[in-house]
Amino acid sequence: MIKSWFLPIVAALGLSACVSTNTTFPEPLREDLTYNWKVVDVQATVPRTLTTTDRNGQMPNVDLIWTEEGPGDTYAQIEAIMEETLQRAASHFQSSVKGSRPVILRTEQTQFHSLTQRARSNIGGIHNVDFILTVVDANTGEILAGPAAIEADVKAYGGAAAQASIARGETMRSRIIDRVSIVIASYLGIAGDQAVTPGSVRQIGR
Repeated sequence: MIKSWFLPIVAALGLSACVSTNTTFPEPLREDLTYNWKVVDVQATVPRTLTTTDRNGQMPNVDLIWTEEGPGDTYAQIEAIMEETLQRAASHFQSSVKGSRPVILRTEQTQFHSLTQRARSNIGGIHNVDFILTVVDANTGEILAGPAAIEADVKAYGGAAAQASIARGETMRSRIIDRVSIVIASYLGIAGDQAVTPGSVRQIGR
């Protein structure tokens, strides 16, 4: 006889797939290329051609899912998250080095698939955060780095783990910004001892 406690687990797994949490980006930029940069602006774009939905399914097959801030303009909410992420990444430039070349950090989103409330209430999954990063000269528009395709997935808590995270003051937004900013800083070659390397970890997710 199948034990009753086993049935919810089977049901939950049936709603999800085992996938990789990916951290991928091109070869990090050399310090001698970036040391003279001074970030004067950050610009995040979420193309309106990307798909989204309000459906509270387990894993809707769309490009954009963001529910933590409630109803609203999903595209604008994600742009705000990514701009804060870029600002956090830029803070890793050494303040003691006064760069003289003004640059702009730009991202164009290709996916931002966080959790629906349904997924967050049970097994969690992955925040899939994929984008193209470009660095341009603020005065001339010259491309200095990129376009670089970056995957910066973040493990997403569910159930009791999600509640514990909230109790610690860790929102989905804050965890995404913390992780993705380090991935960007790692590509820019300015993350120092916080730098991460490309790789994959198996998780439950889209």
